[in-house]
Amino acid sequence: MSKLRCTVCVVSGYVVSYWNRPFFPEWCGDNTLDDPETYDTMVRIAGSWNGYSETFKLVAEQYDWKHIVLITDERSSSSCWYIAKPLNDLLANDDNYTFTWLRFSSDPTNKELDDHLQQIRARTRGASLITTPR
Repeated sequence: MSKLRCTVCVVSGYVVSYWNRPFFPEWCGDNTLDDPETYDTMVRIAGSWNGYSETFKLVAEQYDWKHIVLITDERSSSSCWYIAKPLNDLLANDDNYTFTWLRFSSDPTNKELDDHLQQIRARTRGASLITTPR
């Protein structure tokens, strides 16, 4: 999802609300659209990105997950980033969780893959990071 698409959703939602017409956004996850006073005719079919993060947190609480690693690519224009950012905002500063957001480059080397795998293992199981001798 591009920033342009989010911008279009926000503006469209505002105009449709002004015209008092129902608005059924498809994959418009911008958190701005959560404001029911401004977007009073919007009907959500899928949640906002904040909604996804809140839902995930409830699942983590249900299963007593404490060590969470999120893996995405590094592009801030990808839909993965739009989902990951609110999750990071919600869990990274919560004392009940250890939360790590790993971002892969578009063409990771074998060493980068190994490093990420070590981080995943260490951060999800509570083990210390393993280093290899030089």
